[in-house]
Amino acid sequence: MVIDNIEKNKTASPPTRLHTLSILSGKGGVGKSNIASALAFALADYGKRVVLIDADLGMANLDILCGVKNARYNIAHLIDGSRTLNEILVHFRTSQRAASTNGGVALLPGGVGLKEVADLDDFTLERLFDSLSGLEEIADYLIMDAGAGIHKGVLSFAYASEVTLLITTPEPTSIRDAYGVIKSLGAAAWQGTALSSGLMLVVNMVSSSKEAAEVAERIRLASMQFLGNAPVYLGYVLKDDVITRSVKNCKIFYRTDPDSNASICVRNLAGELLRLCEGANIERTELPPDTGGVKGFFRMLARTLFNEDEK
Repeated sequence: MVIDNIEKNKTASPPTRLHTLSILSGKGGVGKSNIASALAFALADYGKRVVLIDADLGMANLDILCGVKNARYNIAHLIDGSRTLNEILVHFRTSQRAASTNGGVALLPGGVGLKEVADLDDFTLERLFDSLSGLEEIADYLIMDAGAGIHKGVLSFAYASEVTLLITTPEPTSIRDAYGVIKSLGAAAWQGTALSSGLMLVVNMVSSSKEAAEVAERIRLASMQFLGNAPVYLGYVLKDDVITRSVKNCKIFYRTDPDSNASICVRNLAGELLRLCEGANIERTELPPDTGGVKGFFRMLARTLFNEDEK
């Protein structure tokens, strides 16, 4: 059954600036990169221009997951000035729905290349920021697929982003590690700009909405009791065989199976983000039973990620 509420919800007001969104997790194997890539294409179906950045400093593999073989250039070429932003970006073919609304998705490869930023002088760093500022002209949303855990290389993206999605699953270890991320973020978790909170919770690989709500409530209650605040519960993604099949084939499940249960869940997540970030009136699909622009974001990232006093 094809479920499509996107065409009748194209009244979302366009954003006045680019929104920065980081996606991270307490542990690996929770489907963080799957959600990041699927969410990008779901936002494109709503008419948004999205740029994905592989921000995992240790295990950069978003290009493989997206089916990009042997990307010619990455952010390291932008750093040394040998290539322009347009030459580095890998543009994906999107759905007819996205094309009709001017939505699109591009990938900026090279999470490993971000490590080189630590050694840049001020002049080169500013040149890099100037190059990346071109993203404001071509994107409405910048999605960073960050790493897992609580080390600075992960948390820095949350510090710099307008919105952070924390991905967890019903597994006890995943729940514990998700709480560990919230605790490690400290007060920064509640310093959202346009939103009531900058940190949002997504429960992945659940069997039902009830299970997801119970997991989210456990994390929220613990956060409220011990930290004095709690992340916003954004939504969930159902466990679905199409995801496993897509990963094995280096495909994005939202593109190969757009009407699967998991894809519908991601579409709902995209709608919630648009509602919260832009005030868009997006209807949910029922399942069958200011950070200062791009330069401001990367300056904040550089201050937190490469602060000499914290090494």
